[in-house]
Amino acid sequence: MTFPSPNLDDRTFEQLLEDAKQRIKQSCPDWTDLSPADPGMALLEAFAYQTETMIYRLNRLPEKVYIELLRLINVRIQPPAAAQVKLQFRRSRADDVPLNIKQGTRVTTARTSGEHEPLLFITSKTATIEAGQESVEVTAYHCEQIEGELVGKGTGLPGLSVTATRPPIIAPTEEGLDLIVGVETEKTVIAASLREFCGKVFQIWHEVEHFSNLGKDSFVYIVDRLSGTISFAPAVNMQAGEPFPQALAEIPPAGKEIRLWYRRGGGPAGNVAANTLTVLKDSIAAVQVTNPKQALGGRAAETLENAMRRGPLELHSLQRAVTARDFEGLAMKNSGVARAQAFTKAQYWKHAQPGTVEVLLVPKLPQELLEAGRITIESLHHHQDEATRRRVKNDLDERKPLGTTCLVNWVRYKRVQVKARIVVHKGIDPALVKAKQLTRLYQTINPLPNGNRPGWRFGQALRISHVYNLLLSEPGVSYVDNVSLQVSEMPDKNVNTLAADEFQPRTTYAGSDEILFRTTDDGDSWEAVGRFPNRIVGRVKPFPVHQGDYAGLVAVLLHSAEEYNLSSVYISDDCGETWGEQPAVRTSFRIHDMAWLVRNGVLLLMLATDVGLYELSLKAGALLRQVEVDSSNKQLGFYAIAIASDVRGQSTRVALAAKNSGGIFLAFLANEVKSNTFKNIGLKKHDIRVLKVQYSGSRMYLWAGATVYGTQAGKGCFRLELREEQSGRETWQQMNRNWKGGSCHDIAFLETKVLAATHSSGVLYYNLSEKKAAWETVTESHLPRWAKKAEKGFIALEAIATHRESDKVLVGGRVGVYRSQGGDKPYSSCSSKEFSESVPLPDNGLFCSDEHELTVEVCSS
Repeated sequence: MTFPSPNLDDRTFEQLLEDAKQRIKQSCPDWTDLSPADPGMALLEAFAYQTETMIYRLNRLPEKVYIELLRLINVRIQPPAAAQVKLQFRRSRADDVPLNIKQGTRVTTARTSGEHEPLLFITSKTATIEAGQESVEVTAYHCEQIEGELVGKGTGLPGLSVTATRPPIIAPTEEGLDLIVGVETEKTVIAASLREFCGKVFQIWHEVEHFSNLGKDSFVYIVDRLSGTISFAPAVNMQAGEPFPQALAEIPPAGKEIRLWYRRGGGPAGNVAANTLTVLKDSIAAVQVTNPKQALGGRAAETLENAMRRGPLELHSLQRAVTARDFEGLAMKNSGVARAQAFTKAQYWKHAQPGTVEVLLVPKLPQELLEAGRITIESLHHHQDEATRRRVKNDLDERKPLGTTCLVNWVRYKRVQVKARIVVHKGIDPALVKAKQLTRLYQTINPLPNGNRPGWRFGQALRISHVYNLLLSEPGVSYVDNVSLQVSEMPDKNVNTLAADEFQPRTTYAGSDEILFRTTDDGDSWEAVGRFPNRIVGRVKPFPVHQGDYAGLVAVLLHSAEEYNLSSVYISDDCGETWGEQPAVRTSFRIHDMAWLVRNGVLLLMLATDVGLYELSLKAGALLRQVEVDSSNKQLGFYAIAIASDVRGQSTRVALAAKNSGGIFLAFLANEVKSNTFKNIGLKKHDIRVLKVQYSGSRMYLWAGATVYGTQAGKGCFRLELREEQSGRETWQQMNRNWKGGSCHDIAFLETKVLAATHSSGVLYYNLSEKKAAWETVTESHLPRWAKKAEKGFIALEAIATHRESDKVLVGGRVGVYRSQGGDKPYSSCSSKEFSESVPLPDNGLFCSDEHELTVEVCSS
């Protein structure tokens, strides 16, 4: 229960007026007309009204007192931030002599006819155009550099404050050169940081948040950057009975100069467009300058109102990041962050290390963009400044508990579009209603706070009811219908591969053209976790649970969209959240399939290619190594690879399906994949392009899917039990009873059921628990069929994946992804871009409005 706030004076207007009437009767008995019509009573009512207003103010905490209380708990208004940009200095031609671009070199925009002075940027460090080179890039900030300003002299007493003459000082930058405070010292002093100026030596003091828990460095100060005030340590009695107060840190000696080197200015005006910083204020012969990209990060100083709202949160955080709210509050202290969400990674991901906290950031956008209407994903990405992310991470690392790992990333957004028909009453302007409704939708389906709107809540689904409530709240609207919700990206076409993550519940990956999608809820929602322009996702391979505990490891195989023989592989160790900037391997020959292998504790990726079997070690600097399979044909190519490991992890087999109907090769591995250890174990003259391993208790089976051509019914699948020793004379069991699917494109397992994605019969399933098992189709499966009568049967399915925990089956092909419960029940699409009820959202995701489509009509009756 909160403490009730007492009223210092609780009299109302009526009570004040009644008290005045009683006083009149006592003091002025001749004043008998006390009705409201009396001029004297009218004057009295005016005074009573004014008095009630004064009582109201008396019962409130005055704003000045509130601000002074915030000052006491060391809450300061955040200063403006300087825009940051990469400047490119280019000389007219390459030279044999290096050319230095000094730190602090000033660059500005071309002067225009306007009244404002051109904006000034300064370089943050010295850069060199090396001999033989024509250009160099260096970071610059929108600010003015003030050098060695004398702001006062030490008094030798605690509590000294000095003030810069040209505030505000910009918000901290990565280099730490935005503010340097130097106190004059003797030339013989040995200190970690010294600087000479005007023939004198200055010791550099360091900025801190407060004077408690300082550690070894006691030469410190606190600063209010907005006002430019630097405060040195006060003195207090820490224990009762001390005769004299003790300074909490070092204090500047009496008579010694205090000088400042600082950068002033900043603000949103510095967010200039690309190629506008073209004028060298400090001329350098034969050198031109420009900014290839827009400057970002310039922000105005914090408003007083926001500082007053932030103050109580600062008090509760205690400058330590312990709870999720602490991490979020500290992240939002950065001027480039509009929102933050903190969560424990192990709460969502099996691969996460205990004690790992991830903080997701939403960038702050200039006010003019917020007022312009729709916030686009492109504008959010444009303002995701890497320097801001690093600053937030550094701040959190300083305040996190010991043993905690902190990750800082930007939020992933899902673009959503609303379509609806709105009918308004007669006499209402449809164009005006449409404009208002669009504004309402853009402000609501928005990741950024704006005014009284806090921004869309993390993980909250968008429901049709939300849209109806929004659109019907506009005066003059009669009714709303034909409402639908659409997202911009789904795996709704050309799904060539599906793979279930055996570590992560309900998680499946789908490759659709150049995008790798991931679902963490069995297909209820999808998010793009990998984009690979000009390439096609051919295979995705999460690490299998039977190979070891490498949760989160995923490899994706890409094919060039332009050249058949170009392939590459990218690897992620966090379920696709991040990928390496460069591929793990790039080849000039086509890779058809891949499989994970652990050998002597070393992670390997085995590649089945057009020109043989290759081994890729994940060790740094490792090269691609070919493994000889058939000594009589060293360039024998392979379509598929499967690796089986027993439950003890002591017995591993590698199986390969050779091209040109060359049969199946199998090797038993002890410590390494050796050449000439593979044996051909049959299925020659069969075109095998799919290999999968089925685990049934302690037994393992190798399944092979056959490819046929034309309108043939197909050969079905073949099965072979993998034993401790394979003699090479084992008999494959052909599983083709009632098979009518043509080619087998993929195989998956669910308990005792084997499921196959086929070329012409959709999904076929085979129940191994039945004595007279045969391939069956789902009655009224609802899988997509060819629209033309001449093309009978189902549209080909390329991939299939299962999840044992949820009993879900997902299949994919050129028409997207379909889902079934158990695989023997009807399927339904789970990759459509249109939603009729709600659009789900991952717990750590946010919606961003696409361009909504509203039709507004006038009611005819």
